[in-house]
Amino acid sequence: VNFARFLHFLKCSNIMKRCAFTLAEVLITLGIIGVVAAMTLPVVINNHREQVTVAKAKKIYSIINQAFLLSVNDNGPADEWTVGNSASQLTATQFASYFTPYLKISKDCGTNSGCIGYTQKMMFLNGNITNMNYDTDNRYYKIILSDGSYIWIRATYTGYNYCNAPEGGHNNVCGVIFFDVNGSKVPNTLGIDIFNMLIKANQVSPVIGDCNKENTGSGCLNYILQNGNMKYLH
Repeated sequence: VNFARFLHFLKCSNIMKRCAFTLAEVLITLGIIGVVAAMTLPVVINNHREQVTVAKAKKIYSIINQAFLLSVNDNGPADEWTVGNSASQLTATQFASYFTPYLKISKDCGTNSGCIGYTQKMMFLNGNITNMNYDTDNRYYKIILSDGSYIWIRATYTGYNYCNAPEGGHNNVCGVIFFDVNGSKVPNTLGIDIFNMLIKANQVSPVIGDCNKENTGSGCLNYILQNGNMKYLH
């Protein structure tokens, strides 16, 4: 009986030897796993970043929309607010005053430069550079929210009466609000981390327009709200 057990032990030992991986095979397998991980990890990271951006964009849109509705409840529709007929330092301040009481603000920069920390002009999604630095432009009222995101606000463009401007695929626009979901961190690009919306008499509206890498990116907030993703980047 003991001899039979010994033979069984030898048989199992031989099986183990035949089934074991050599060091070379283990290294090759690990190398393949490493290559696959190197190829897929950037995609996973980018997808996660985009999901975070989508969530932040929706959240800030909701925050601004809620602030607007509260202001309308207290002050009437936006076309009844006391705001002048131009895009200027004064009208930016007037227009922003109807939002600031309803926002959780970390820092109220007013129309001063140097607060939101942009060192260069914003980029469009197609790679072109905008014609202004929103940090230094005093026609915009700058705010840093408690979550670190940036907002800058202006009234309608010079040449149109207040709440009577055509802009972003809409008519009768009262003002424009931009926001940056990650503050001054790069890429500071419209459609990637910067988005914009329009204020009308009774509603907050995303800009209507194409959202792809051939365009400015001004319509990308609308895309995100409609689709819940940033597939236009790929």
